[in-house]
Amino acid sequence: MKPLKFLAAAVLPLLLFAGCKGGGSSTPTTVTDFCGQYAAAVCQINCGPPLATCTTYQEGVCQTMAAQATADGKRIFNTNNMGDCINKIKAAFSSTNPITPSTQASIDLACNYVFQGKSAVIPTTDTCTTQFDCAGTTNGSIICDPVQGQCAPTLAKSGGQQCSDVGSVCAQNFYCATSGGVSICTAEGTSNADSACSATVPCDSNSRCASGVCMQLVASHMDCSSTSDCTSGGFCDPFSSPAVCDTGLTFSTNSPSCLCVSEGMGCPAGLGTHWGIGISTGGNPTGQGGQGGGAGQGAVSGAAGASGAAGSSGAAGAGGGLAGTAGGAGAGGVLNDN
Repeated sequence: MKPLKFLAAAVLPLLLFAGCKGGGSSTPTTVTDFCGQYAAAVCQINCGPPLATCTTYQEGVCQTMAAQATADGKRIFNTNNMGDCINKIKAAFSSTNPITPSTQASIDLACNYVFQGKSAVIPTTDTCTTQFDCAGTTNGSIICDPVQGQCAPTLAKSGGQQCSDVGSVCAQNFYCATSGGVSICTAEGTSNADSACSATVPCDSNSRCASGVCMQLVASHMDCSSTSDCTSGGFCDPFSSPAVCDTGLTFSTNSPSCLCVSEGMGCPAGLGTHWGIGISTGGNPTGQGGQGGGAGQGAVSGAAGASGAAGSSGAAGAGGGLAGTAGGAGAGGVLNDN
């Protein structure tokens, strides 16, 4: 049996998009064309259900996500950004390696940018709710500031520096805390100090917040509730019972993960549709790590949604979208859910 890897729900060999409607055709590429290629890339999983069943299901997943991405009118279908998304999905699904959180995050980033907005960076009167509302580079370096609601280049801030400027992103293990009207990059809590934590007071990348206290990350094969619980690089596999930390998602023949991705059957409760795999791995990708996370992409964690908590910092970020800086994910053994 062949394990599946990919992501975008963060994959793959180069796919030529020119003439996707037929050799030399001048017909513009449509969302339907994109979703057909998307489904074909995902359905390389080939783990039991008929190919036609998988492609029909995943085309529907893609169309639903496309409609959600463009619902508020800020984002439009950008054919120039298709290649990176499809190629990453193909690479992940054709590989024999598990789909890791970092792979998933990479696919999420690329595929979300297939539907990109035109909002310019400040100064502008345009507003944004996610970094994908913003025009320009698609590497995640332009964010939607969660406080100002404006597109801006990432402005890296070190610990102790003020973080009130539009686009400010605190370094890893620091978050933007406001006290007395002043916003400062403040150290996140640690498990060593049994620091208190909450939705607005995060733990550092080596810790997790549990019952209001920063605790050590979960080791391989131990129970978890989200990927951010797992030690560095790990994945909280929702298809095991109970969910445990391992190295990534695999798809053995007719396994629960296979049936979920191939036909939407038996998916764990609470999982939502999500670029690349058609399911969410228990997390909400966030645009820029909010005010507390650093720039870049991190592990997927949290609850599915358009906006949410930052990757490594856990600080609330209204931007939503892709993974934050370095979500707390960790290494572990591969779980083959036979």
